[in-house]
Amino acid sequence: MLSSPPSSRLSVSTDSLPSSWWSYLVVGLAIGFTLWISFVQPPDRGYFTTDEQFIADSGVFMLYGATPRCLDWPGIPMVLVFYLLALGQCAINLVGAAASGGLSAVGVFEVVDKTAYVYLLDRVPLIVAGRLVQILLVGGLLVWCVRIIHRANSSLLPPVLQLPLIVVLCLHYDILTSTPVIRPEGLAYALFAVASLLILFGEFPARSWRLPATVLLLIALLISHRLLFVFTFPFLLGGLLLRMGWSWQRALSLVGTLLVFMLLTMPFLWTDTFVLLKAFAGGMLMKVSGTQTSFFNWDYIISMVLPAPTVWQLVLLPIGALAFWRWYPHKGVAALLIGNLLLLTISIFHSSTIYITHTLPLRTMGLFLLAYAGYGLYQVTKQRWTLYGLATLLAVSQIAESILLEADLLRPSTFWQVADFLKKLPANTPVLIEADFDNVTPRSQKALLRELRAIEDQTLTQVKYDRQFGGKISTTIPIALHTSLAEDDRLAVLQRQVQAQYTPPNTYVDLSYFSPNAGFVNYFVDQKTSFADFATGRYTYLITHEQLPYTKVASFDQPSHSGAYYVYKTPAQPQRP
Repeated sequence: MLSSPPSSRLSVSTDSLPSSWWSYLVVGLAIGFTLWISFVQPPDRGYFTTDEQFIADSGVFMLYGATPRCLDWPGIPMVLVFYLLALGQCAINLVGAAASGGLSAVGVFEVVDKTAYVYLLDRVPLIVAGRLVQILLVGGLLVWCVRIIHRANSSLLPPVLQLPLIVVLCLHYDILTSTPVIRPEGLAYALFAVASLLILFGEFPARSWRLPATVLLLIALLISHRLLFVFTFPFLLGGLLLRMGWSWQRALSLVGTLLVFMLLTMPFLWTDTFVLLKAFAGGMLMKVSGTQTSFFNWDYIISMVLPAPTVWQLVLLPIGALAFWRWYPHKGVAALLIGNLLLLTISIFHSSTIYITHTLPLRTMGLFLLAYAGYGLYQVTKQRWTLYGLATLLAVSQIAESILLEADLLRPSTFWQVADFLKKLPANTPVLIEADFDNVTPRSQKALLRELRAIEDQTLTQVKYDRQFGGKISTTIPIALHTSLAEDDRLAVLQRQVQAQYTPPNTYVDLSYFSPNAGFVNYFVDQKTSFADFATGRYTYLITHEQLPYTKVASFDQPSHSGAYYVYKTPAQPQRP
């Protein structure tokens, strides 16, 4: 059946198809789910992750002229959102200060300091505000997707496939679970979907650059969110060029326009070139480094791919590829999509280090083939229920995977239980704790000053660089290299200065963070050495994942995605500070 003549297409009256309102209802369900799990029934303290912290921190401390910390592409545009949110909070605080009395020029800067200090005490409220902005942005992009699909020419997109494609696109894991988290996946997914839909189903009038320019701007924004999508350029740029009509002049114009848009959407390419090059090179080295016993990374496939409720959808991809090649009219564009997906799949699963974020381009490119798999079955069976039934099954499995993750996150978090435990300890109590808790719980002024000295200690910084470069860096570091490596330290210094200045003495516990790789952060202490110090009484309490032969004063070990934590008391007489 898949080899029938190109002109054969089942005749379906558009009057018998579902109304476009069903499509908007699907979008509403997707965004409603993200709003529910973000604000009505969120996990403990919301989806607070290290990446969220870095993105929000970078935005807030742009007020101080600091280079954004998250220049390895977790959401550069979202950094600007948090910058604007911080500016807005400063404006509100300035109005309040002016209304309550005189506000001097110096007082204006003090308001900025105190706004940043309040944020550092509890990052969650601002992160929640940024999360709402992201959800609204993704919702707007999904509405744009619906409009593109319903306006598509029937010769490009069969009307019967419109609603199933929207169901597959909107009720997807990367919308339902990635959008509520301030990471680039949700926005990147939606941006790729809009750009791809315009390439596949948009109308490209001769000599008009309006739609191509829109697509190129979307691609620039996409890359600014998740650099990994640069590996989808064969489809994105190649498909756009074929839809416009091939010529060398158009090809050069496309590349030139894209470069201009990238400079506009990623201003830090201008101001922090070496920092971005370091982030790009470091990310690539991490991804391909290491050794494997086979061509594909079977450890990742066995642990992450095969157990997923959506793994059965992989069977549909070859069917969808055949159907897409058969019924999509532009064979060159179809070949680029299928070929790009195949080559990227081989590349990703050959890598020694894979995270679920690395497979995002695979999932976004594959959704079109999943929809066309249903269309192929529809052509074979001549029954519309096969198309709509398969779309429903695809959505249900994606929703099931999302609900399973959400159910796990909704369990009481041992991580935040430990954070609450720390707040109940007497001020200045020496506590040795896992590095996971860095920047989560307020620490004493004494701890802040100690960390500030460690960050500014060039001897410790040299040790860190030696670890990062495998001992191949000289003691005289080129200034350009030092600048590209030091954005973490500059941000940390600003934060510790603000916190140390405004944190009252004798208020919070004296926290020290241990790590087996202490040399990567100046103020982290070595795990082996610090455990020995705990045994001799330098620290009153030790909080760790490990089961140790010391007096256990608290256990946080109920089922939780955070893992178990145990609180031990030193066997020695605690030393006086």
